[in-house]
Formats: sequence, C-alpha cells, structure tokens
Amino acid sequence: MSLNSYMSLNISNSTSNPLPFKITKALIKESLEELFSIECEGFFESLEQDLFSLNTLTNASSHPSTPTTFNFHPNVLIDQEAILSIHNPYENNTLNFDNNEVKNYKGIITYIKYLGINHESALNINDSTSNTKQIQYKHFFSFKLQSVLIRLSLNKANRIYTHTNIIEVIKQTLGFYQDILHKEIDYSNIHFNYEEQELISQYNESDLDFITRLSHNNGIFFYEDENTIYFCDVYKNVKNKEIEYNPNINNILNQACISSIYKEQSLRTNSFTHSSINANTPLNLLSLHSSKVPYEQELNNKACYNEHFYESEYSFTKSIDLKTKPSLKEKRALVLNESLLAKSNIYHLSLGDFITLNYKEFNHQEEIKNQDEEKQDKASLLKDFIIIANTQILIDDAILANSINTNDHLNLKDLNLNKSYSNTLTLLKKNIIFTPSFKAKPKAPNSTQGIVIGESKDIESERNTIYTDEHGRVKVRINLYANQEELDNDTFIANDIDINSSNLSSNTYKSYHHTPFLRVASHIASNHSGFFHTPRIGDEVIISFLDDDIDKPYVSGSLYNGANPSLVNLPFNDHQTSLSSKTIGVNEEG
Repeated sequence: MSLNSYMSLNISNSTSNPLPFKITKALIKESLEELFSIECEGFFESLEQDLFSLNTLTNASSHPSTPTTFNFHPNVLIDQEAILSIHNPYENNTLNFDNNEVKNYKGIITYIKYLGINHESALNINDSTSNTKQIQYKHFFSFKLQSVLIRLSLNKANRIYTHTNIIEVIKQTLGFYQDILHKEIDYSNIHFNYEEQELISQYNESDLDFITRLSHNNGIFFYEDENTIYFCDVYKNVKNKEIEYNPNINNILNQACISSIYKEQSLRTNSFTHSSINANTPLNLLSLHSSKVPYEQELNNKACYNEHFYESEYSFTKSIDLKTKPSLKEKRALVLNESLLAKSNIYHLSLGDFITLNYKEFNHQEEIKNQDEEKQDKASLLKDFIIIANTQILIDDAILANSINTNDHLNLKDLNLNKSYSNTLTLLKKNIIFTPSFKAKPKAPNSTQGIVIGESKDIESERNTIYTDEHGRVKVRINLYANQEELDNDTFIANDIDINSSNLSSNTYKSYHHTPFLRVASHIASNHSGFFHTPRIGDEVIISFLDDDIDKPYVSGSLYNGANPSLVNLPFNDHQTSLSSKTIGVNEEG
C-alpha cells in the first residue's frame, strides 16, 4: 500500500517554506456559474506535539531570520495562498491524455479547524529493520480552499460608473485587486461588443456580487485554472478529449471512462417578454418576445409559459435594450433543458474542457437492430460536449494505515480504510453556449440625498448657477457614493496602481462619484402648462429611483439646509408661503 496520498495541500507561510499536508478527504465543487470551493481534511506530520505558536522560534546557532518551527496558528494560515494537488489515484493505470497528470487548484484558505492528534506513526512502529525509533505526530486539520476571487466578496462598495460599458467596469473593479489576485485575467474570449451605458450602479453590493451580476446578466461567464481567470462569452478553444463510455460497474482495471449518463428535467418558463415605453413619446408601447424554448423538439409541446418583464425607459438620450434580457433568458432555458449529468472516474477533467464521448460499444446491440445506422456518419457514435460543472469526491483513508495507535488492537483490514475517486460532470452540447442565470440587482433605497454639481469639483465657485442639458436635466453627486473616493484612493495607493493614469489628481469628478444628467420631477407637467424648475449647483436634492431600480435615479425634490436657508426668516415668518421665480447667480445679471 502506498505511503503517499494522491492528494496534497501546500499552504504558503510567511515564516517558513510552504506547509505540506497529506489530504485524506476532499469535496470539490466548481462550475461556470460559481467560484470553485474545496472542503478537505488532512494531516501534517511533525516531531512536535504542540504546533501552535504566534512566535517563530529560532536556535541560538541559527540565523535570526531562519525559523526552526513552522507557525501553524490559524490566524497565520487564514487567507494564505494554497495549492491542492491531485495525482493519479490509480497507480497501476496510465491515463492517455496529453496533459500533466497533476491537477492543481490554486486558491486561498478561508476556513481552518484543528481536529486533533494521532500520536504515533506505524511507519516507525512497524519498521522492524530500523534500529532508530522516532515518533512522528500526525496533526489533523480540516480546511476550506476557495478561489482567490472570494476576497472580492469581503468588500462592499457604492460606486457610479457613467458613459462606459460593463467590460471596462469589470476591469476597473478587478484593478483594485491586481496585486492580491496573483492570477492573469484573460479577456481574449470576449467576442461580442457591449454598448456604452449612461449609468451602471454598484450599491451596497460586494465587488464579487457586482462583477458577477454585470457578467451573468450580459451572458458572460468566468472561471479559472491554476494561473488564469477567464472571462468568456464564447468558449475558449481547447483540444477535444475522447472519453470512453463504459457502463460496467465492475471496472476492476479502473479504465478511465464515463460510467453513466442521466438526465434531470424540471417544469419551467419557456418564453419571455420584455416591454417598456418610449421616454420621449410615452404613448408608444414597446415589447419584444423571445422564441418558445421546447423541452424536446420532437414532442411538439405546445404549452407556453411566459415570463413578462416590464422596465421603464427613463432616459431621453439612451434607448432601452429590449433584446438582451429575453434572449439571454431563452438561452438559459435552453442550457437547463439540454444539459446532462455524467459520472466518471477521470480526475483531471477541467471546466471548459471539450470531450468527445465514445459510446460505440454501448450502442452495439442497437446497431445490429438498425443496420441502416451503420451508414450514418461516424460522428453519430461520438457526441461532443463541454464540461460546465464538476463535483468531485476524493477519499484516501488508506494512507492512515500507516498510522496506528499502539493501544488499538484492531487489524488493519477491520479499519475500513479505502482509496477512491469519483466525479459528477454536468455536460452541455458543444454547439450551445453556456448562459449563466440572471442575478437580481440590489434593492434601491426609497430615496436619498445629493448635491447638484457642475462641470468641476469646486461647487462653491459655481454655486447658484445652472448646469443643464437641452432636456432640463442636472447632474448630482449622490451622498451615499461620496466617501467612496477616499476609500478607493487608499486602495489605489495600497495596490500600487498608477494614480497618474487616472483622474484622481484632476479637478473633474471620477466616473463613479457623480451621475449622468438626471430627469427632474415636476408637480405639474401638462401640455403647454405646468411647473418647471431647474435645481441649481449646490442645491441639496432628494434622489428617488424609478421602478426601485438602482440604475434609474431621478430628482424628486429639493431641500433647504443651513448653508442654503429658506426664503422666509424662520421662525418669525413661519406663517408665510413664499415663491421666488428668479434668483441671481454668480455669473448672471438681473
């Protein structure tokens, strides 16, 4: 029996070399929908019974900076980079694939628990040929290893991005973390063009949730390997792997194969409608319907379950996109309808891998019954899929056979120790592009406050003047986003991002601290009559949100304050009602 586990975990440690753990159990979950997450248990062998210390010990004879003991304190190991390595679990079987036989998952430790100590090693106790008996302690731990992108989930932010597209926003958000991701970010598989949007808001939302929402709601998925994070709206071009289908449950030789394929199906919506109105001519109703997504083309299922989504068009200068949402929901329904589940024992299959399933032997009897099928294209026996999710269960309790307790009289064969590997793959036909599920926007506040701004940061120099467009709209610095500038400046400096390349030192607003031009609500807006007012620079205004949509703010009112007192002298004239039709601004005469 091998003395080494086919799984190992190496955790970076600032006070020493990486800490090596032998892993006995692991559960790995990864998909194009979510970040990978690994729960595992394992042990570290040491001559020391007490591993935990916040101080690094040194020998008097050693160099002061050279540690003589590892630092295992959980406070030191948490948030450290780690690599889980998986070797061939079947020592006597060579897998014929053109790739490295070691599969690595590189992430960070997000959870650690000390499980206890197993006192002595059978390697020392049972080795009758050794004259030297050295006791090694096995210290057992459980870990959670997750994608390094999980760090983005710990920071919540409020930002506004104006007149840009989602790809640039994603790049800017990830830019804050460029020195702690330690992975290349690859956008080369983004092939579609994404239109510029007037406003993209991040409100009370973690950076991870934000970029996930922007990506998934536009049909972009992202995943990673050991060294690279890929953002894609088409599949990365990789070499096909041909895999045998072998339904024989007694696969004694551990042939690398898929052993079963099965299908799950649920009743779900199969058509989608997106409707709106035209902001300039609100009498005009707009709507767009998707095609119906059948569960099976051949069944001619006529049942239609429609999801109708209404979204107000609030901008005069940017038309609403009615096409993307129903189109992506239609594609998502197709993904759910066409995906398959497969069980296999192939340990190094990765997300985004193309596989060609060879089920020739399985279909042999069917071919005999239908001789005409022999004339079909050879491809009819080979099905092309892409892996969109993978759940792996890895067990190597057998390594514990090398560690026994001298007071335990159980035979090793009674310890129920085993070594196994299995996975459940989610497969999608290669010609169907994976589409993630839609992510809900954060709920907008009922209302919030802001300050009307001009063309520069110096509000005082422009106070009481008007800065507007041909539609009477104004720009606003919304207060809930105001402090983000200082926080992001600290992030730029901490991450050594080139400040000179940004607008930090300029006198203009950064893109995520002010709005584009916003509509201003009026008490009366009738044909050739009503009430019109343009808030002036420096005015405190109330910001509300159309449809409770964080991306659709508008000015719903104004507020007096200490710097801008009311027109009447309070409290002496609190009985008066005052209306001023004109004021003189800094650059105005009258």
